[in-house]
Amino acid sequence: MAVVKPFRGYFYSSEFIKNHPIDRLAAPPYDVISEKEKARLAEEPYNFVHLTLGKVENGYQKAKELLQSWIREGVIEQDESPSFYIDEQEFQLNSSGRKKRTGFVALVRLESWEKKIIMPHERTMPKYSMDRLELLRATRANLEQIFGIFNDSSGGIDELLEENKKEENFMFQFTDYQGVTHRLWRIKEKEVIDKIKRILSPRTIIIADGHHRYETSLMYREERRKELQDPWEEIPEDYVMMTLVNMKNPGLLILPTHRLVHDLPEERVRGFFDRCQSHFIVNNFSNEREMEEFLRTAPPHTIGVYDKVEDKWGAITLKDLKVMDEKLGKDNVNRYLDTTILHEVVFKEILGINKEGKGESEYVDYLRGTKDVFALAREENHYQLVFVMRSTPLERVEEAVAYAQRMPQKSTYFYPKVWSGLVFRLLDEEE
Repeated sequence: MAVVKPFRGYFYSSEFIKNHPIDRLAAPPYDVISEKEKARLAEEPYNFVHLTLGKVENGYQKAKELLQSWIREGVIEQDESPSFYIDEQEFQLNSSGRKKRTGFVALVRLESWEKKIIMPHERTMPKYSMDRLELLRATRANLEQIFGIFNDSSGGIDELLEENKKEENFMFQFTDYQGVTHRLWRIKEKEVIDKIKRILSPRTIIIADGHHRYETSLMYREERRKELQDPWEEIPEDYVMMTLVNMKNPGLLILPTHRLVHDLPEERVRGFFDRCQSHFIVNNFSNEREMEEFLRTAPPHTIGVYDKVEDKWGAITLKDLKVMDEKLGKDNVNRYLDTTILHEVVFKEILGINKEGKGESEYVDYLRGTKDVFALAREENHYQLVFVMRSTPLERVEEAVAYAQRMPQKSTYFYPKVWSGLVFRLLDEEE
């Protein structure tokens, strides 16, 4: 049973945003901000990025002090009533028409993975969880959203959210630099809140984005309960702030995350397409346009490749799925995913990544699906191979969760990202 409740959120004050446009204050999640974007966002002294990117010298303590000073100065204010917050994102991707994705922000009771009430779908990198834990300890705040999805085929929650996009509930809107328009409303009526809670309660929640933040919150809850000698009553750390979206919502999209390989010994990269032929059907192309056209209608289990070392374009399609059965066993429901094939066959076997005790983090960068992977590869001389991925279907996410088997890291990229700085939560205000 998923337990959610309203809270008195914090946000940039109505007076402050009269002279400081909200589009200059909000920021993408910390883990998708490039160094270039960070520098641009940080030009605004009140941008939320100054709180969320704690991993600099004394960054966690600085974030704590800055947050406290913004509250004292009236930059940040707290809502008067416990509320759910409707979060709408309107966007257009490529040549498709405009779409809207609507969810709501609430506090969700933390549950251990074993209870299968809140479920992960991807593997994580522990070093990122520790960074978020340090920031949580210092600020005692849920600064960024965890993005969760749930299955409500009746559409009851979506209907309630649409009904409550009223003028009197409206808070603010802005359009970010990617052209996504964000709108926020509050729901403070107890009757509506109770209806949403009833519909959601028998359902599980899948973590779409924010696995590290969720695992951090679990660790911090255990720390605090130990410090407080495990009280019977609930404590603020038993809950975490999340944005929840119905997976049947027409605006819920999954984009691919491409892989860029760098710093491998050159002998492992040369002759790449020839070495792939033992496991893959190889198609070669004259340029990126031909490769992209092929990928639009390519058979399943096909990955686009740009070999920058030899300046060759191609696509590789796995010949026989039995290879994955043998490598991972037929009980592994993720064995036929493109990302699994790439990691297990191409990275480990053909390129020898993970040899000498070095993992993928030493040799692989990730690029989200909305950015030009080829432009980046041309600009950055150290990249050797670019792997162009296709989107993972939502049905595969549901299947992985149903069998409690995590996908390889960055198998999914839910778009658009849930931005930070629209509404957040301070734990100390609830004690």
